Amino acid sequence: MELLYFIIASFLVVIVPGPTVSLIIANSLKSGIRAGLLNILGTQFGVLLLIFLLALGFEFISPFVDQIIKTVRIFGAIYLIILGIVAFKSKINVKNNQAEKYDKRFILQGFIVILTNPKIFLFLGSFLPQFIILENSVSSQIIYFGILFILVATIFDSCYALIFGKFRNLIANKYLKILNLIGGSILILVGFWLLFY
Repeated sequence: MELLYFIIASFLVVIVPGPTVSLIIANSLKSGIRAGLLNILGTQFGVLLLIFLLALGFEFISPFVDQIIKTVRIFGAIYLIILGIVAFKSKINVKNNQAEKYDKRFILQGFIVILTNPKIFLFLGSFLPQFIILENSVSSQIIYFGILFILVATIFDSCYALIFGKFRNLIANKYLKILNLIGGSILILVGFWLLFY
């Protein structure tokens, strides 16, 4: 049941538009499905690196992990609510990204966007601990849930690439603001859920 909750929560998190989704949408609209999928590949490499760093960090602070996780839960929930409020005003710009000629550039773009976005490490640090069982190895659980999160993110980010790449002319001018509204609402709901979980 805990695993099902994690998959549902991961789904709610990854469908929210943010810097990574903006990049995927922009390149899918500009250069097609392949560009968006390569962005996802680079992004998930970056997330994997951050997950291992997070697991390493928790291993060093394991004697204090009980209090830290309780504190992170509260601040993490508040952080998600703030992100949701910010998402209402954010805009996805599909006009600024130029089409790239080489596959490596799309992968590098995704990798750089995720590593230069400080929100992702804070977000993983607030999200993953919600599902940790303190009796077991904390770092192993972070890696396990982190890889599961990457799988969920890859599946649904790929849907963005496929949809926006396939129907680029239809979607570009009509529905991006609605995505921000839905995304912000979901972040706020997830934040309140974690706050009272």
